[in-house]
Amino acid sequence: MTVNEILDDLLEQVPDEYDTSEGSFFYDLLYPVAVEIQVLYNKIDVLEQNAFALTAIGEYLDRKVAEQGITRNPATFAKGTLRITGTPGSVILQGAKAATDSMLYAVDETAEITDTGTVYVTATCIIEGSGGNTGADTITRFPVTLPGLTSVTNPAEFTGGYDSESDADLLERYLEKVSRPNVSGNSYHYIEWAKEVSGVGDVQVIPLWDGPGTVKVVIVDSDGQPAETNLIAKVQAYIDECRPVGADVTVESAEAKEVNITAFIDTEVADFDALKANISTAISAYLADEAAAKMFVSYAKVCAAIMSVDGVDDCGSLRFVSEGGTETTTSFPVPEGYIPVLGELNIVKNTELHIAI
Repeated sequence: MTVNEILDDLLEQVPDEYDTSEGSFFYDLLYPVAVEIQVLYNKIDVLEQNAFALTAIGEYLDRKVAEQGITRNPATFAKGTLRITGTPGSVILQGAKAATDSMLYAVDETAEITDTGTVYVTATCIIEGSGGNTGADTITRFPVTLPGLTSVTNPAEFTGGYDSESDADLLERYLEKVSRPNVSGNSYHYIEWAKEVSGVGDVQVIPLWDGPGTVKVVIVDSDGQPAETNLIAKVQAYIDECRPVGADVTVESAEAKEVNITAFIDTEVADFDALKANISTAISAYLADEAAAKMFVSYAKVCAAIMSVDGVDDCGSLRFVSEGGTETTTSFPVPEGYIPVLGELNIVKNTELHIAI
């Protein structure tokens, strides 16, 4: 209710013989009361929304899922190796900084330049989250001059930086726990354990994959991509602590299975390259978010992803081609242990197709 609506209700309770017009004693007396009541209504609305897991957000969702012993997975720091060159004997102190154009990385341990003029040291991004992940040869400068050091680079990419778990992912874990019988080391239990590690997205569990007592846990990262080595090791170590005695558990990353797509669309967009890039982003998001979880590539959902892009008027038809060369024009399952990723994308304007005919 608005302040004026509340005020009108209050003024209606005043006897008719008294003046309640704007500026009157009763009007001026009750107006602040109406304001405070409206504040209370707003607080009640917030509490009502956040009393239930399906509508709770932020810290309220954290409190709700804590009732089931679930905590939000925190953000993690990107890590990697730096190659530093300089005068032999020069010391790089723990905490010394190297940088990309926009991000700082701190050396993990004190080291000394060897006689070869080079030393390799591990380093960690100073800010948690996916923003610290960076490609090879992108950390190329010292933000301040360090005596005896001449250059720095990262021979390989820095990885392992994951954002804190989103409300949507946290809610999904909560609903999985309260709706599934996660007991006695069954398949659901392994899914729960794997997802309790920061950076894990979807999980597949393959019981008895190599005989009695064996379990394979296949994971992807929170971006729906194959998991990197450090994440696999973290999940393996965590599940080894939780698993039933006698279970032989193997944690692996799902392998990428490229899907090449040809789409025939109607569009009047002049910048066709930009349109194709946007379509590629939309399809990749669908494959990572939904197809990977359901192990199924939907013809209709790929069409919907294409149609969601501004400038696409219609999606006439699709052709899917797998790595093995098998072509299909219908939905198809993803083999166990794999995740679908977009390979070659060919976008054809229907007008061009008609001309070719």
